[in-house]
Formats: sequence, C-alpha cells, structure tokens
Amino acid sequence: MKSKANEKRKEVASVVSTILLCVTVVLCLLVSIQVTTKGYVSFGGYSMFRVVTGSMEPTLPVGSLLLCKAERIENIQPDDIVCFRSRESGRLGKIVTHRVLTVLEDSEGNIFLETKGDANLSPDGSLVRQDNLVGCVVWHTGEKSGLQSALSFLTGKVGFLACIVFPILLLSGLILRDNVKSIQGQLREAMDALMQEEASKENTELIGGVFTPEEYQEMYERIRAELMEELRQNEANQITGSEQGQAEE
Repeated sequence: MKSKANEKRKEVASVVSTILLCVTVVLCLLVSIQVTTKGYVSFGGYSMFRVVTGSMEPTLPVGSLLLCKAERIENIQPDDIVCFRSRESGRLGKIVTHRVLTVLEDSEGNIFLETKGDANLSPDGSLVRQDNLVGCVVWHTGEKSGLQSALSFLTGKVGFLACIVFPILLLSGLILRDNVKSIQGQLREAMDALMQEEASKENTELIGGVFTPEEYQEMYERIRAELMEELRQNEANQITGSEQGQAEE
C-alpha cells in the first residue's frame, strides 16, 4: 500500500513539476517576445513603466512606477495622463508619459491628443494618434513611498536578476532535475523489462524452438520404446539365469 501511495505521489509531483515548467517557459517566451516586439511587457492590457525623467514632476517624480491601461483614443479626456511612443526625432520610439492638454478632431473624424509634461514650459512637438498611443495611466506610486522603493529595486538590473531571473532559473533547474531523474528511472524500468523479455524469448526458443511438437512426440515414443525393450531384455536375462541355476542343481 505504501509503495502504491509513494508511486502516486511521485506521479502527481511529476505532473505538477511539468506544468510549472511549462508555465515558466511560456511566461519567459511571452516576456521575451513582447520586449522584443513592443519594448515593454503587457498582461491583459496593463503595462508597468518607471519614470526616468522629471518632465512630470511633482506628480510623477523620477523613479515613480505607474500602471498603464490600454485604451482607445476616443475614450481619452483632457487632463488624463497617457503613455505613448514619441514621434519626435530626439526620442523617436521611446515611451513618454505626459498629460493631455486638449483633444483634437479633424474633418475626417480622426482624433489627436496634444500633450505636455507638467514640468515642461511648452507642449510636445507632435500630436498623439491612435497608432502610437499605449494607454492611460490608472495608477502610480506616491513620492518616496516604500512600494516605490521596493518596485524600483525589483525593476532595476540587480533586483530583476536577484528576485526574478535567478528564482526562475533555480525553479527550472529543480524541475528539470526531477524530470530527468524520472525519465532515467522510466528508462531503467523499460530496459529491465526489455532484457527480461529477451531472456524469456531466448529460453522459449531453446525449449520450444529446437523441436516441433511432432518431433517431441516422436522422440518420446522412441525413448519409451527403448526403455520398454531394455526392461524386456532384463527380464529375459533374469529368467534365463534362473533356469540355468536350476539345471545345474
């Protein structure tokens, strides 16, 4: 009973380990693909960014973390804080977080956003369109908050390696080790079963493969006949010897 329970636990642990490994690999691939294609990571339409300039001070000090939700441009209102990809030559393609001054619409119904950093003196040099809008800021850390310090550490290179990459690699290594051991055990069992099967097959061939049933029957009849003949001869010799003894008397 204990052996069956242990085997059941091992099977469950193997399945859970495999699922965790698959989830880890999928998450790593998803993050890698999103970083490669978009430059940032988004889950369910939400993305987190870190403020690296003072253009939005004092609302968003340098080092602040903010949560951005993907949004259609027609839902954006003046005074909203939005994230977008800059079209200006000095920072082309970079993610910028600024406040919406006005919402503009042309004759064809296309909507544009005029944006400006709170600490800047003038609006941005280009308008934000739907194709370069990332989303609207729905949450951000306060100034000198403990959460900001912790998340800033986690999003830094050292914190990212220490708290995210290394644990993931360690977990993946442990799961792979358990899976390798399980696979090795299964291979050993398969090899033992194969060797037993081959040995059984060889024995069967030695016993049943040398003679056919007809040959077995023929050999049996021949040996039986030889034994019967030998017994008759022994009996005859005994009778002859007894008769000779009587005659001599």
